[in-house]
Amino acid sequence: MNKFDAYVLTFGPFILILFLLYLVFDYFSTNPNGFWNKWVLKTLWIWLPFYGLRRLIREVILGKKR
Repeated sequence: MNKFDAYVLTFGPFILILFLLYLVFDYFSTNPNGFWNKWVLKTLWIWLPFYGLRRLIREVILGKKR
């Protein structure tokens, strides 16, 4: 294992936990609409394809045949 991998394995989870704590703090320091506008709409491109794929499979592929 090289130094970069060691740094990523050491500091990666720490940074992720700090970011999640920041998100929780930001949610409770603003109203839910402000949180929605600030974080959810800016990260829409990350979670929307997964939601769309799940819905496509459920409605089109596994849907009732007419």
